[in-house]
Amino acid sequence: MPKANPSQTWTITEDQVDMRLDHFLTQETDKTRSSLKIAIKEGRVTVSGEKPSVHRFLRLGDKIVFTPEVKPTALERAEEKVKNPELRLPTLADILIDTQPDYYVINKPAGLMVHPDNRGEGDTLVDVILTAEPEIVKVGEDPSRPGIVHRLDKDVSGLMLIARTQKGFDFLKEEFSQRHVKKTYTALVNGTLPHDEDDVKFRIARSTTKARMAALPQNDKEGKAAWTHYRVLDRFRTATLAEVEILSGRTHQIRAHMHALGCPVVGDGLYSIKKTEFRAISPRLLLQSAGIEFTDPVTAERKTYSIERDPAFAQVMADLPR
Repeated sequence: MPKANPSQTWTITEDQVDMRLDHFLTQETDKTRSSLKIAIKEGRVTVSGEKPSVHRFLRLGDKIVFTPEVKPTALERAEEKVKNPELRLPTLADILIDTQPDYYVINKPAGLMVHPDNRGEGDTLVDVILTAEPEIVKVGEDPSRPGIVHRLDKDVSGLMLIARTQKGFDFLKEEFSQRHVKKTYTALVNGTLPHDEDDVKFRIARSTTKARMAALPQNDKEGKAAWTHYRVLDRFRTATLAEVEILSGRTHQIRAHMHALGCPVVGDGLYSIKKTEFRAISPRLLLQSAGIEFTDPVTAERKTYSIERDPAFAQVMADLPR
């Protein structure tokens, strides 16, 4: 397990008197106010030897001690999973599509996070990769996301690339940055998509009212430009099956764009519709990364991979009225 972080200590001077504790710590550390409030409530902050309230006002001579939370590294997390069989971590062999010297092609299962979140809880794809190949811990720019050059939402299944070497990481990251990677998805959405084939170019920004992204008009000055192309594969009375290509990589792009069209992805609890009588029911999000095309870092050949449609789609579509 990781070593404990050294505590940080301050003694309040005259110009800091009457500052609120959480404001003071926000100013003196690189932590967010919300994370500091958690630290205070967990007892990792003391003022003159006592556990304070979040809103405590500081007095001259107060001694503040802050002990940062220590999170395990990606490799330590993977090693812990191996030691604890009850965690039921899938293996790389379970999800592997292809192995190349500089990268893996894998089929990420729905429900598996790509890398640890802020809480550092739950199984992740990083754990799976490092359990099989610990050397990948040195690959990339972020030690919590070794080998990760792109990501899928936790509840989205399908194809992903994992860099095995720094050379592969740098090359593939540039491929994604320059939009040389073609990614296609399969989506079952509620309702009727308005055209058999169309482009959606609503800008995307973080919602100001909910914990999700919001699609904005194309000419809006807020948010980031986003481009999604869809082609209808099959129509039902209350749902539409579509192939979707994203020509930009924004957070929740497909989910936000489909929701903006009034056709949220089936099984999406975050981007949902109110008219439940028209909502197809699924225990999981029916969005799958079905195809990927990119340039091989070594051979410079264009590589194309595709996978069969997840059986979860057929299980839901079997009950949909025509």
